[in-house]
Amino acid sequence: MCDYDFSSMVHSFRANRTGRDFVVGDIHGQFDTLRMLMSQVEFDTDNDRLFAVGDLIDRGAQSEQVVDWLAMSWFHSVRGNHEQMVIDCMVDGGDVQRHMRNGGEWFYKLPASTQVKILTVLQGLPVAIELELPNGEQVGIVHAEVDDDWREGVAALTRLRGKVAFMDAKKTALYSRVKFETQKQTIVKGMHKVFVGHTTVKHVTEMGNTIYMDTGCSFSDGMLSMVELCSGVVATCT
Repeated sequence: MCDYDFSSMVHSFRANRTGRDFVVGDIHGQFDTLRMLMSQVEFDTDNDRLFAVGDLIDRGAQSEQVVDWLAMSWFHSVRGNHEQMVIDCMVDGGDVQRHMRNGGEWFYKLPASTQVKILTVLQGLPVAIELELPNGEQVGIVHAEVDDDWREGVAALTRLRGKVAFMDAKKTALYSRVKFETQKQTIVKGMHKVFVGHTTVKHVTEMGNTIYMDTGCSFSDGMLSMVELCSGVVATCT
């Protein structure tokens, strides 16, 4: 049910005709909490699929398990800024101290061979996911935000608009909080809903047609949230 070039920045998925599709907020190494949440919704690994909004790693004690989770055929994720920090620090001369201050200490305690294994998996993550629902509607997933026209953003991420547009679109998808900070209710054209994380909210929050999913499970007063896409039902676990 997946139609993508693994090396691309945008992965597209056909509708799931046999089970349910879920989107989960920023996990941040809290994979035990994710397991409890999956049990709560009676997740069926034979038929259901789980999509994550990125920031799978850092802060939580099970961050190293990211490789095992991404090997599951039913688990898919976009790249978050925390995954990008690993990539930058290992490949592009990123700021290791900054990454460590933001929960990345665990990574630098690992053997070099394990670091490379994790890096390779994270480099394969897309920046955006497009997902068809059984009713024909399309939903999008990015980590942080997307500009007001999904198709223009995708064109930029696939390098059809040149290097500068690619870098701008990637930065927006991984780091931006402009729409949330300005409480912008604009509808993203080209998508029924767009699911994002990155910006911590007290509960799953909709602005325009953008759904903010990061309910702060890595903090003592937060929780992990999951939405079933067809019904819109929200499940949470602390």
